Amino acid sequence: MKALLVNPWIEDFAAYDFWLKPLGLLYVGSYLKQIGFEVFLIDLMNRHDNEIKNYVNVPKDKFYNTGKFPHKEIKKPDILSFVPRKYKRYGAPEKFFEDKLREIGNVDVIFVTSTLTYWYPGYWDTIKFLKDFYGSKVPIIFGGFYVRNLPSHANQTGVYIFSGSDLNRIPKILENIFDKSFEKKFINWFENLDPAYELYNNLGYLVFITTLGCPYKCSYCIAHRIWNGIRFRTPEKVVDSIEKYVEMFNIENVVFFDDAILVNAEKHFHVILKEIIKRNLKLNFHLPNGIHAKLITEKTAELMKEANFKTIKLGYETTGELQLKTGGKVRDEDLIRASRILRKYGFTEEEVSAYIMVNIPGQKPSDVIEAMKVCKNEGIGFSINEFTPIVGTDDWINLINEGKLTGREDPVLLNNTVLPFWWKHGMDSELIQKLKHIAKRIKEREVIENIYDNFE
Repeated sequence: MKALLVNPWIEDFAAYDFWLKPLGLLYVGSYLKQIGFEVFLIDLMNRHDNEIKNYVNVPKDKFYNTGKFPHKEIKKPDILSFVPRKYKRYGAPEKFFEDKLREIGNVDVIFVTSTLTYWYPGYWDTIKFLKDFYGSKVPIIFGGFYVRNLPSHANQTGVYIFSGSDLNRIPKILENIFDKSFEKKFINWFENLDPAYELYNNLGYLVFITTLGCPYKCSYCIAHRIWNGIRFRTPEKVVDSIEKYVEMFNIENVVFFDDAILVNAEKHFHVILKEIIKRNLKLNFHLPNGIHAKLITEKTAELMKEANFKTIKLGYETTGELQLKTGGKVRDEDLIRASRILRKYGFTEEEVSAYIMVNIPGQKPSDVIEAMKVCKNEGIGFSINEFTPIVGTDDWINLINEGKLTGREDPVLLNNTVLPFWWKHGMDSELIQKLKHIAKRIKEREVIENIYDNFE
């Protein structure tokens, strides 16, 4: 039997290819191959596809093969008509999609993935395109984070819903669809399977996860509720996967997207780093997912430097009392200590930066500015990221209990770009833009003591 995997369009006011790959979908592909399927992939968000440049002008790569997606302006959903920005579809054009479908030909089943819940319009349009092309004869199975987090909402697409995370449930779903038996052997897929990168014709970078889950319980994050505890893949198998696909695609940039890669580091991440060094892999490595500053040690920094890490993002979020209220993942002293260790081992301001969130419930503008100043004083970079209340998190639940959200909002309204335009319980768009302007000034100036005199 033939299975088609589809990574759908993104529809939003902004989107950027900051090393985005559909890892869950690629693991589905590996699993399906294990149970006898012939598997095909259409990744509408792969800017490095060999054929996409024949259909659309693809912006040139920026740093380490990241870059802007090709896009076209489309009509906003009616519910977003009040947002004074252009709405776009990011990814490959429709003609590319249609030609790839014709090239692949008939398939027996289609798997469509998802990530952010407020990107659902792009997922829905992708599914509609597939339905229009194939009619009702090919079943579509819809999974991923959005489906797992909002299954009743995703169910409105009228396709089959896979709302779990255990790939060993796939044969049962297929049996229900096709009324026939499929091989049911338990596969420890995270340990023994690689993401099926061989389904691509070209890649600009590789993304891997070496752990599943996170032991921390930050109020704004859903990771600890998705996975039961934390699982580790054998370090040698991680590096085997890296070597395999680096050689296949002649890749220079490898990205780890774990939620908690530094947990149990001596027995896990340090072993991975030592194996990278031992095998003399001449690559650029990146950690863009906000690693835990509290867990950084001198040994970690030393090994990361020797292994050639070029991007290290620290999860900082905010200063003040909210550090404890949001889960206590990091304190100022943790961020300062980690920054100094990393600088000691030669990492630069361009290589190390911290994520600072803006518009966290209860956050003051001074909390954001003080966080910027801490980063600047410690010689690391920072980026401003707008808060979004993810359905199912403690913050989302608390906001409902406080009457600040109903819990029935359309997911697109919780988009961090959209939220400040209508939500009356946080920072408005004007204030957020002002904070971003201050961030730019702090980055450009040496003297920062009086940066927000009379700000409030």
